Amino acid sequence: MMSRMAFLLQSKFLAMKAIYRLFTTFFIILFWISCKKEHEIPKINPPASELLPLTGTILTGCDDTTAFKSSVDLQPLDFLKSCYLCTAIKQVPGLGEIPWVGNCYVRATEDTVLHFEFLTYEPYFEELLLREIIIFSEVPINIGFHQILNHATWAADPSKSYGGYARLLDDGDVLDAYWGTDTTCVSYIEITRLDLEDREVEGKFEIHLKMVSQGKHGILYSERINFLNGRFKAEIKKK
Repeated sequence: MMSRMAFLLQSKFLAMKAIYRLFTTFFIILFWISCKKEHEIPKINPPASELLPLTGTILTGCDDTTAFKSSVDLQPLDFLKSCYLCTAIKQVPGLGEIPWVGNCYVRATEDTVLHFEFLTYEPYFEELLLREIIIFSEVPINIGFHQILNHATWAADPSKSYGGYARLLDDGDVLDAYWGTDTTCVSYIEITRLDLEDREVEGKFEIHLKMVSQGKHGILYSERINFLNGRFKAEIKKK
């Protein structure tokens, strides 16, 4: 009788252990998938020419408050939990601002330049769909202050760094609107910590944006958007 009871207890223990392992494996896979999603990023090709603003006048001067403004840009979005994060104040000049939190994805090209993408998502049932990308590209891989210009400047002089911002739709693979760096303001990314052994980077950023291409799918966005007082910490991926 005792032997049978010991056998039953041992069988129950082994069954519970197997269930525990199954659940542990399941949650590890879920976490890996959630962090992996932030790396499945569509390639953004900046539009070639600037759009005439909805106000009918060419925007001049840093943070021009006469630009078209939309409250859609002050609606908070989501981010993937337990991954590297960045924070900032998202501002629409002349309308308002909100706290902004996104995920960080950084990759190195031949250990000479860094490409940064800061991402937010929109909940859709049990999924999170990519909605925003802030880009800092061709940033020298060294500690210090790096001025961020626009894509046209970089195309003329590839030694420069450039930035941009995009809004996406559907599953996160449809480009809806695009903003380039407003070069009448000072935009930058500053690397304050760089650990190439552990492949981590930390720093600060600020970017002032001017619309290049307005939304094409029924949503009108603000023509001027800023991300201020930005902070980030990220893992450096190899290209």
